[in-house]
Amino acid sequence: MHIDYSEVELGFVVNLKTLREVLKRLSIDGKRWWLAADPQDAAAIGYMTIGYGDPQCEDRLNTVYFRFPIVDDVPPKAPTDKLVLLIDPSTCKPEAPGFYLEEDGRVVQDSMEDFMGFYPPLKRALIGRLQAESGSD
Repeated sequence: MHIDYSEVELGFVVNLKTLREVLKRLSIDGKRWWLAADPQDAAAIGYMTIGYGDPQCEDRLNTVYFRFPIVDDVPPKAPTDKLVLLIDPSTCKPEAPGFYLEEDGRVVQDSMEDFMGFYPPLKRALIGRLQAESGSD
């Protein structure tokens, strides 16, 4: 998978182990973030999918998925916790958009709403983790 880094301004490079720890603690208003792909499969295809919403619900009114690239070449037998992802809006690709029920009963897609619900809390959690690591030195 080719990654265009020309649009990256400020991103996070994080290994899968650390990302798992951050996602495990991230929950806002009943919504969760989780790894939605098998790490071995992700290594083979070059990106990891992160889910947002209700991990127990397959209904697209409640769950969206975003892909982030794996930035290192991974040997086939390498531990998956060592996979390194680039978390940045410019490299984030929606996998399955969410749907929203409007007051008049219409169901609509809103990619910006998906992204704004998903990315800012993830960014804050990663910054918090970085600050916690910096403060422990």
